[in-house]
Amino acid sequence: MKFLKILGGVIAAIVVLAAIAYPFRRDPIQMLAGKELTGAEAAYPSDWSFSDETPLCAVEVRPEDPHSVTTVCFVHDGVLHVPAQDGSKKAWTAMVLDDPRVRVKVGDTLYPARAVRVVVDDVTPILESAAAKYSQMADREPPPDVWLFRIEPREG
Repeated sequence: MKFLKILGGVIAAIVVLAAIAYPFRRDPIQMLAGKELTGAEAAYPSDWSFSDETPLCAVEVRPEDPHSVTTVCFVHDGVLHVPAQDGSKKAWTAMVLDDPRVRVKVGDTLYPARAVRVVVDDVTPILESAAAKYSQMADREPPPDVWLFRIEPREG
């Protein structure tokens, strides 16, 4: 019984600390969204192939009140792409539609860019590029409601 009280106290302390720290978070942690991304900012690259060395990237949207998420990213036809499964239900995708300015974090480096939604009848050819990087995606049907964003240089 004493063990359960101690365990309960430890869990309660962790919950309290997490609740206090949550508003001050920066980078996203796995499925937990973050705010402003940290890292050194670099110019938009002409070649995104280096992103294949990193399994995940982070995308920061809404520059005035940053919101960031962790996602997969892959190169298709030389351009970085970011998918959003259940894109019509995600808050960050709606924010991108309102303001396409984003920052993409690959490794420890940030790249100012803009995200443009790719609207095509068949996303299969694009997702084949994702399957080249993520073998678990090979031979799978594209998920329903997947939104794709092409990462382009930011204008101005």
